[in-house]
Amino acid sequence: MRRRTISVVMLALDLGCAPSQEAQRVQLEVEVDDAALVVGDNDLGWRVELSAARVAVADLQFSILGEMHEASAWLPSWVLGRAWAHPGHLAGGDVTGELNGAFILDWGAAGGARLGAAELLTGRYEGLNFSFRAAEAGDELAGDDPLLGHTAYFAGTASKDGQAVAFTAQVDVDAGTQMVGAPFDLEVEATGQAVVALQLFPVDPIEELSLFDGLDFAALDGDGDGVVAIGPGDAAHNFLRRTLQSHVHYAAVGR
Repeated sequence: MRRRTISVVMLALDLGCAPSQEAQRVQLEVEVDDAALVVGDNDLGWRVELSAARVAVADLQFSILGEMHEASAWLPSWVLGRAWAHPGHLAGGDVTGELNGAFILDWGAAGGARLGAAELLTGRYEGLNFSFRAAEAGDELAGDDPLLGHTAYFAGTASKDGQAVAFTAQVDVDAGTQMVGAPFDLEVEATGQAVVALQLFPVDPIEELSLFDGLDFAALDGDGDGVVAIGPGDAAHNFLRRTLQSHVHYAAVGR
């Protein structure tokens, strides 16, 4: 790792940028997108409408493709990280922006909540990364909050052929697991005043993959009472645990 760091800094030095050409640091506000959550079908034909969608994450990273040809020798250590896109997607590249800390991304009633000011180098951005974690007491959650001790909490209704099932889901993902390569298309300029909004797509708008693919809510409602609770240890939990980590369900946009 030390050898790699030295080689990248030397590359920046060799490019011989004049002071006026140096990439500049810019601070942009980051918030949770306040748009309504999209209603969509899973692969088994269940139409899922969410009333709650919260995910506990840490350390947001923003990445840029290509050479950092305007970088200079003062590059901080966090710039030297690397985040590769998943096959078939353009997002990824050198991590040149970050907002460290622990956050609850709440796309329900708290949509539009401010997370903080991220520091980014100027340039064309393509990707967003973050790490999953478990929500804890420091997140100022009530003692009976269903997210407490878990990575994500969803609530909503699934309907098909006249049947409606109310469901909740508590999802656990190993702490430190990264979501890598969600799209983030923004030209960050020294004079820019954009706000970065983090989005959740229950149904991927490109490939039409649902967060709830693989879930047959009728089968989950074994007692027929129209209510399902999914949690760690359930087979359904494993489906959600996998889809939750996919970059196709997230994005960042400049507003």
